[in-house]
Amino acid sequence: MERGKFIVLEGINGCGKGTQMSYLQEYIYNLDKSKLVFLTREPNELDNNGKKARALLKSDGDPYINGIEAVKFFAQNRKTHNDIILPLLNSGVDVISDRYWHSNFAYQGAQGISLEEIAKLNQGNIVPDLTIIFDISAKNADKRLAIRDGENRRKFDANLGFMEKVYLIYSSLGDQLPKLIGDKNIKYIRCENGLYEKTPIEIKSEVENLVSKLY
Repeated sequence: MERGKFIVLEGINGCGKGTQMSYLQEYIYNLDKSKLVFLTREPNELDNNGKKARALLKSDGDPYINGIEAVKFFAQNRKTHNDIILPLLNSGVDVISDRYWHSNFAYQGAQGISLEEIAKLNQGNIVPDLTIIFDISAKNADKRLAIRDGENRRKFDANLGFMEKVYLIYSSLGDQLPKLIGDKNIKYIRCENGLYEKTPIEIKSEVENLVSKLY
């Protein structure tokens, strides 16, 4: 049996990956209706580490604190997550994850944790077959989040300076992660051209073009 594909969708909050995840599920299903497609996300509540990670995300306050605690919670939750994902992949099921270790590199890297330390804690986890990072400026993501979440924005989303640091690290991951953790198939989709923001349907077409090369 052919192994399933592990695809990760990534980017700063407000980049639109949730919308694209729904489109992608339908696209893969329609490629071959005998295929099973499993949707998942990180962090999740498969274990207490995931619950602690989600609590940190929802907490108020300084986005620069609790970085090392966050990295450890996420990494341990990821190992539990891998115990779910790996048997599915080995059974031929395609897995699409909303976030993976790329979020830790970007967000906890912005908190001041070295990318080398994050990579060390994640050694042995499954390497995605394809990661798509939705590239949108921190300023435009900030505008989207202001409309979507209003006053209920989480601490990582409420500080534009922090979001800009996250964006810069995301921009470097395509060069950094092949060396740090063997994650070699990272692709970027630009979600804006100057003042013009691409529509979800335009981005959907670009996602499908990248994913089609896996099959």
